[in-house]
Amino acid sequence: MTLLVTGHDSFRARLEAAFDRGQLQAIDLALADWALRHGAVAEVALAFALVNQATAGGHACLELDDLSPAIPGEGPWCSAEAFVAALATSALTGAPGAACPLILDGQRLYLHRYWRYETRLATRLQWLLSARPQPVDPTVLGPDGGLFDGHRLAPGETHWQAVAAAVALRHRLAVISGGPGTGKTYTVLRLVYLLTEAAAAAGRPLPVIALAAPTGKAAARMMQSIRDGLDALQGLPAATRLAGVLPASAMTLHRLLGLGLQGTRPRHDTEHPLPADAVIVDEASMVDLPMMAKLLDALGPEARLVLLGDRFQLAAVESGSVLAELCALAGRNRFSAGQHEAFGPLLGADAPPPAAAGAANIADHVVTLEKSHRFDVDSPIGRFAVAVNAGDAEGAIALADADPSTLELSPGPVPDLDALAEQLAIAYSPLLEVEEPAEALMLLERIRLLCATRIGPAGVLAMNRRIREVLDARHDLDPDRQWFHGRPVIVLRNDYRAGLFNGDTGVCLADSGGRFRVWFPGEQSVRALLPTSIPEHETVFAMSVHKSQGSEFDTVHLLLPETDSPVLSRELVYTGATRARERLRVHAAPEVLRGAIARRVERRSGLAARLG
Repeated sequence: MTLLVTGHDSFRARLEAAFDRGQLQAIDLALADWALRHGAVAEVALAFALVNQATAGGHACLELDDLSPAIPGEGPWCSAEAFVAALATSALTGAPGAACPLILDGQRLYLHRYWRYETRLATRLQWLLSARPQPVDPTVLGPDGGLFDGHRLAPGETHWQAVAAAVALRHRLAVISGGPGTGKTYTVLRLVYLLTEAAAAAGRPLPVIALAAPTGKAAARMMQSIRDGLDALQGLPAATRLAGVLPASAMTLHRLLGLGLQGTRPRHDTEHPLPADAVIVDEASMVDLPMMAKLLDALGPEARLVLLGDRFQLAAVESGSVLAELCALAGRNRFSAGQHEAFGPLLGADAPPPAAAGAANIADHVVTLEKSHRFDVDSPIGRFAVAVNAGDAEGAIALADADPSTLELSPGPVPDLDALAEQLAIAYSPLLEVEEPAEALMLLERIRLLCATRIGPAGVLAMNRRIREVLDARHDLDPDRQWFHGRPVIVLRNDYRAGLFNGDTGVCLADSGGRFRVWFPGEQSVRALLPTSIPEHETVFAMSVHKSQGSEFDTVHLLLPETDSPVLSRELVYTGATRARERLRVHAAPEVLRGAIARRVERRSGLAARLG
């Protein structure tokens, strides 16, 4: 293949044609133009566009050994050999450590900032992984210790929650992965109890614990789960001490690190570490590469980090999929022989055998929990989630006949959007009649339409509009009024002054005088704000699957678009399906669902190679 342009004007024309086809964004064009104006040849200018496109698509870098999918177009842009040769001789490209806008690291091309994030993260992870393991007493964590309930275990069955706590006690880095309801918070609460008791027994100051999550809603749910779990520990002799150690609230990572709107430099970093002995982060699958690098930079010299999340959920919207990469590198509970010996009876006969010598060091730091307590893994929803994760589309579709009251797939060739809007409008109608704020918020969490896309006929915006139109007609509402009694809203931007965060949901209610207030869950009870005090928001009869992470509803309607799309993936279907506690309705053409389950999210990075 050869470059099909002879000058900059022709090259710009090809870039603009790619933009018109939707294959490039305006920022990609701007970067390519900047490179041309700074003396770059066409191949290097193209590299700027492609690597920025890759980063915007969630990748940390551009893989040079497979450039063919970068810009599908009419004819080749250049040969791979010419592309790499131009990069190697360009003043705008440098080797690792160079002060250049592009970094060529082996066969990976990075924007300099993302190369720094990845290498910093790898260095800090290696620092945690190299810490000397601490001794663990298996008897304290076993069924006779009174902390982990093991009476429901079958003979030889491993209590993986106890093992997860042991991993977090033994190492300064612990990754606890598990699907919804597998007991991640249950485990963390007992971990904090053990850390507290160990400090008290040794006469040391009680540990400082930081609880955090990527979004305000996830942080609030984490704190609520912690509070609910405390009730089960009241019989323990030091439960009061534990309650005193736990922070009053969980924070967003932005707030924990001191990241504000004024820039990307946090208040806490390697020179100003967090004043915490243990940092515990929930919904870690949503944490992107830059944020994860900043988090590890902010750890104190003796602090431990515990990451909680679901390795199979959607990755962060921004670049990177750190949790999934760490879990993939570690494997499933394949500990070293040394860790098997240290844990002794905690590992039952069902535990995988020790990993072979030379396995990745991180394997001892990652635990996968697989037994769900939200829904039975043998229930239709549980089996559907398992089939989706296994890529078994036919098995997932066949489950619709098992128990239609729990799991149902739409029978038609394409979803009937009008019928779905009518069905959802009927389900949401009680919101327009309820008067008590607490009851309204409870009703809002019973059902939710989750859309795979934001735009398009089956997207969030269109479905919210459809449902609103049905409600307007059924309840004689004024379609021109933004606010009405029973309007559910979702916050789209963090506002620390209002105490509202991206993903928070509330309900607008009118008081006896007809004045509107928007009610949100509070730490102790519900709280009301004026509509004018709410940061950027929108109606939330429907929400995106991405926004639903960290939430759960009694009934979930999962809607896929009428035709297949690159945004549809196995992880998206799994994430949407596992938001359901009791009932799941999947509205999708069978071939679209098959395509989504067959497609996996693959994010390019060099993190695993740096840690392996």
